[in-house]
Amino acid sequence: MRCLSLVVAMVFQSAAAFAQGSPLEKDLGQFLSWFEGRYDNALQAFWEPDLGVPEPDRHERIHSIFRKVDAPAFGNEVFYVEQYLAGDPSSIYRQRIYSFSADAEEDAIRLRIFTPKRAGELVGAYRNQSGLARMKLADATTNAGCDVFWRRRANQFVGFMKTGACRIASERLGKEIVISDDLLLTEDEIWIADRAETGDGDYVFGNRAGVPHKLRKIRAFECWTALLPGVRHGETGEGRNDWAFQQGGWLHDQNGVLEVSDPSDPSRRVRLRMRRVEWPSGPNRPSLTLYVEEGESERAVSYAWAAYDATRIAINLRWIQASCTHAPERTFDDKR
Repeated sequence: MRCLSLVVAMVFQSAAAFAQGSPLEKDLGQFLSWFEGRYDNALQAFWEPDLGVPEPDRHERIHSIFRKVDAPAFGNEVFYVEQYLAGDPSSIYRQRIYSFSADAEEDAIRLRIFTPKRAGELVGAYRNQSGLARMKLADATTNAGCDVFWRRRANQFVGFMKTGACRIASERLGKEIVISDDLLLTEDEIWIADRAETGDGDYVFGNRAGVPHKLRKIRAFECWTALLPGVRHGETGEGRNDWAFQQGGWLHDQNGVLEVSDPSDPSRRVRLRMRRVEWPSGPNRPSLTLYVEEGESERAVSYAWAAYDATRIAINLRWIQASCTHAPERTFDDKR
């Protein structure tokens, strides 16, 4: 009877272990919980001129959106990807569909990358996913040699392509190019070092110094603003109470910008800019900063700051008031 009890116990232990999944499946779950979000390397691009980084080695600013979507033709763990340049949502340079799975043979998380054939029809699909749900595999192209493999290393995930495996025929160059990609994912950042060269070793794209784009996960904020039409910076606005209110504004803490409605005649350009600032050297402490800008200049007329991880920040200059509150539910609800 004792032997039978031991056998039964071992069966239940095995069943429980199976129900919890393999270590690789656990890693996949952790990876996916970190991966979803929006990322921006505005701080990296902002500091490089001050740090004396040679101009050819500087990084362009990129904003990356990774949102889990329902696109059953591509698998169970699918993300829509939209990336744009210079903080401008209209400057989209890449749209992809990512499909993740646990690959026991490779002992890694496998990322299969799909390129939509009619990408223009999917712009903004992180907000409206209906087009993705209807897509079939035939609506996109993929190259198995360009799969990315992710493995956990301590409290981060390291991603890579197999050396020399990703080869694409470039119509622009009229020759084959070889693409490589090295990545790192933590709970708050993703580093991307993608590059390409011809079969002869000539540069095609990528950071020439080999330094990755270091993107930080954004925090979304919802703001209200109130502006006194016709009152200029430095004026008290005494006797005026015709505030122009604007609610539901959206920006983020990695150099996000919110245009403020101004009914003045003539109207002027007023905007809020938010940065979660860390200094590359010196004693200054990290801070969440909210700037007020006028005209085309990015030099603020005034600003307020709070703790680095603050969930609310506000400013009152008598001619403009604003208050912004952390709103994670607005991460993908930018209404752009």
